[in-house]
Amino acid sequence: MSAREKWVLVGMAAGVATLLQPWWAQGVRVGFFATALFTLLHIVVAHLPEKRG
Repeated sequence: MSAREKWVLVGMAAGVATLLQPWWAQGVRVGFFATALFTLLHIVVAHLPEKRG
């Protein structure tokens, strides 16, 4: 797993945490779109070739 993939997974986890928190009314909307965005980003990043060096 590359460092790029780790950052995308952190973003997905933050989106899910925002989605499930009970204190902010707009958190469900923001968390949903953040999770969807980071899921799409994960698909793109997972298909990029890794740097070898």
